[in-house]
Amino acid sequence: MKTTLLCLFLCLAKASFSQEFLNLDFEYEVRGSEIPKKWYIESPGYIAKMDETEKYSSERSLKMTSNSPVENHIAVFTGNFPVTLAKGRSIEFTGHVKTESVTNGYAGLWWSVDGEAGVLAFDNMEEGGLRGTNDWQEVSIRMNVDKNATDVSFGGLLTGLGTAWFDDFEIRIDGKEFEDLQPRVSAPTMEELEWLKNNVYPLSTYDPAKKSDEDLEIMDSLIGDTHVVGLGEVTHGSSEIFQMKHRIIKFLAEKKNFGIFSMEVNMPEAYRLNDYIISGKGNPTELIKGMDYWTWSTREVLNMVEWMKLHNASKQQIQFTGFDMQSYDLSIQELEKKFKNNPTTLDDLIAIKQLLDKTSNQHMGSRLGAISQEDKDTIEVKISRIRDAIKKLKITGDRMPWLYQNIRIIEQYVDKTIFSRDKFMAENLMWIRSQNPGSKIVIWAHNAHIQRTMRGMGNFLSDSLAKDYLSVGFAFARGTYTAMGSQGLTEYQAEEPYNGTFEKFFEAIDAPIFIIDLRSVKAQKPTFGKWLLEKLDFRQVGVMKPEREFYETNLSEDYDLIIFIRDSSGSKLLD
Repeated sequence: MKTTLLCLFLCLAKASFSQEFLNLDFEYEVRGSEIPKKWYIESPGYIAKMDETEKYSSERSLKMTSNSPVENHIAVFTGNFPVTLAKGRSIEFTGHVKTESVTNGYAGLWWSVDGEAGVLAFDNMEEGGLRGTNDWQEVSIRMNVDKNATDVSFGGLLTGLGTAWFDDFEIRIDGKEFEDLQPRVSAPTMEELEWLKNNVYPLSTYDPAKKSDEDLEIMDSLIGDTHVVGLGEVTHGSSEIFQMKHRIIKFLAEKKNFGIFSMEVNMPEAYRLNDYIISGKGNPTELIKGMDYWTWSTREVLNMVEWMKLHNASKQQIQFTGFDMQSYDLSIQELEKKFKNNPTTLDDLIAIKQLLDKTSNQHMGSRLGAISQEDKDTIEVKISRIRDAIKKLKITGDRMPWLYQNIRIIEQYVDKTIFSRDKFMAENLMWIRSQNPGSKIVIWAHNAHIQRTMRGMGNFLSDSLAKDYLSVGFAFARGTYTAMGSQGLTEYQAEEPYNGTFEKFFEAIDAPIFIIDLRSVKAQKPTFGKWLLEKLDFRQVGVMKPEREFYETNLSEDYDLIIFIRDSSGSKLLD
């Protein structure tokens, strides 16, 4: 049972990276906390924090103390080791552990090797862990790492009652000590800032109403012949970033013949808004609100929608589409309209909605509520019958694919998790592309969705489209943004960048708005720009105002371009 629980914890912290800082001696903390950097801690019923009083070496150790653990709960902390350095080799993982009054459990180290099919090797010292009270002792794990390994995770754990301290970890690969690099905590140097200033493309404004696009002309060469461009956002509530995205979308439509706009919003709701953009059908404000995302119910998005309608009235058309599957209501309605004279199929659709409504109500409307396996099986049978009914319809043109796609959205909703959502979004974007062959598509979503790594939507698109996909991340340094938080849905002050963040570099040059081409930086490998190729902290905020806004990020692997706007203010909510 303990092994199973630990494996569940590990999946929350999976990542792979090249040789780098691992904080093996617990000397560096997450800013504003007592938690060590680079370690993911899962400790229900335990208190975990850094300890400057009791340590084996240097200045700190990691201390874990039982508080009110329930049976089978454990305190575990997880790090990730560069799999490329370990696979096909032997490892020795050594650490120093001290315990006090550990009962009904033990303290020790663990090491896990995963492959495509699951766990390849695992050791958590269940037989050799420390029990009772012990002064600092050296403990170790030895293991051969399979050459087919895809992830390597490691760390320490405490089960049962008592207190354990962990310090001075060391890893040897085929007998050779792994060098733990140190993090960047110093201020940018004059040479680094001079290099940065000479390698950015300054922009004059983020305002989409500006008549001249002379400063944006560089986007022509940076995008080249790419057919799919992902525009991110570092929060879901920065007015300046929203306006800059509007300005770029306008440029892409007018100068680069981009004809499809696709947003992180439910697909059928987006297509209803498209009817307004194409033919003026409906009220744009109500249609935007009907997309059921407060993040897009803003004056900035409404202004962009109104521009799209004007653009379509005078020039080539641009379509408004969406690729998300966070709701099932409109997809069921689309199908019900087609089968209103077919009682059997209509009954199946009503039954599916009732099952999904039941789960939604149980989870208070959560878009990630788990659907029982029994309900999934029932829905699968009914969807199969609906597919057969669609086959019998005499439909021409694009209506048949649209009915099948709404069935697919329901299936995706049923199978959706925080891990599968991005895969489904990429699938839906590729469906939009297949329905508009040859078209160029610009995507609007969060940075985390359009980035090329971490199994985000952009990761799947990059795998499918290769160089025909461009990932554009956005960043700001200071100001405010709109989010949900302790004060409700309103503007919140942004955490200020500090030494060791990308934003600290970006804000230090005399260029309040600029683009930097990370592909060019990777090709150059410049001495004074090498920090752009390393992992530093970078702001990552979703719909909620978090206690902590900066997380370690590899910009050059995640994005092709970064657009930086120094100052942010909250997006302007409708009503």
